[in-house]
Amino acid sequence: MECRKVYVDVSLDVSRDGEVRPRRLRYEDGTVYSIDQLKDVRRAASTKVGGLGVRYTVTIRGHESYLFDESGKWFVEAKC
Repeated sequence: MECRKVYVDVSLDVSRDGEVRPRRLRYEDGTVYSIDQLKDVRRAASTKVGGLGVRYTVTIRGHESYLFDESGKWFVEAKC
């Protein structure tokens, strides 16, 4: 089974300094997940599904995941 790129809606905060902090995401089935913790932000590629952008390492319901901002389009790596 292959991993796939799933584009999601993201609610975020932007500080006056331009710092972006994602708060929630809405998955393709409509489920809304709150982001419990933002652990890291860096420019990186998705090695599982392809794509390059800003990678946010987040914790959602106790699980660490990557959320990518690819030129204004946000995606996650769906489970393999």
